Amino acid sequence: MNGKNLIAEPRELTGKNNNNRLRADGFIPAVLYSHGKSEAIKVKEKDFSHLFKGGISESVIFSLDIAGKTPGEDMAFIKDFQRDPVTGAVIHLDFFKVTRGEKIKTNIPVELIGTPVGIKMGGIFKHGERELSVQCMPRHLPEKIEVDISGLKPGDSIHVGQIKVSDDIEILS
Repeated sequence: MNGKNLIAEPRELTGKNNNNRLRADGFIPAVLYSHGKSEAIKVKEKDFSHLFKGGISESVIFSLDIAGKTPGEDMAFIKDFQRDPVTGAVIHLDFFKVTRGEKIKTNIPVELIGTPVGIKMGGIFKHGERELSVQCMPRHLPEKIEVDISGLKPGDSIHVGQIKVSDDIEILS
């Protein structure tokens, strides 16, 4: 595994007991979805953790190299994941295959930049949306959307329609 590549293997056996055995062997059971089709796969927990060490985000597109297929053939992003409620470990992944020439819909985290003027005046800042739903071509997908809040005074707000993004990105939120 290097860069934004994740190596996966097909898995024939599914079900709770088989998935628990996979986890005990250091794998995360996963499913790759694309246009109504699904493919059961598994990824090494160590490789996945290395790729997403900063946190799991739907806005990261990576090469999903599945054994038996041409490397780089499948590009994907994480559509959903499940964590163990006690340990916090990732126990299942849903990947969505990126089809070339087709727009994708996903959620992008919002990162706030700066400190509002209102806080310096004794106000309290309330953060609304922490991620935005967007649609765009995969090559235009940003890892995050930065919003400058340094000019906000008490009573001010920023609405989704005021957030500036590239013309190639459509905000659906």
